[in-house]
Amino acid sequence: MNTVEVVTAIIVALGGASIIPKVIDGVRASLDKRAKDEQQENRTLLGRAKYAEQRADREADYRRAIEAWGGELEYMLRQLGVPRDKIPHRPARPQPAKEKTA
Repeated sequence: MNTVEVVTAIIVALGGASIIPKVIDGVRASLDKRAKDEQQENRTLLGRAKYAEQRADREADYRRAIEAWGGELEYMLRQLGVPRDKIPHRPARPQPAKEKTA
C-alpha cells in the first residue's frame, strides 16, 4: 500500500471522516477572512488615494485663486500710479523636471 492510502485508512478508521469537512470549513473561513481583510485594505487604500486627490485639487484651486488675487493687486497698484520698479516681481513658476530616459 501507498503511504497516502495508509494514512487515509487510519484517518477514516479513527472517525476522521467527520473531521475533514470541519477542517475544510476552517480553511475556507480563514481564506474568506483573509479575502475580507484584503478587500478592507483595498478600500482603505482607495479612500486614501481619493482623499489625496481631493486635497491636491483644493490646493490647486487655492493656488489659482492666489494667482488671480496677485494679478488684481498688481493691476490696482499700477492704476494707482505705483512705479513698476516698486511693485515686487511675481515669482517664477518652477519648471517641471524633465524625465530621464535610460
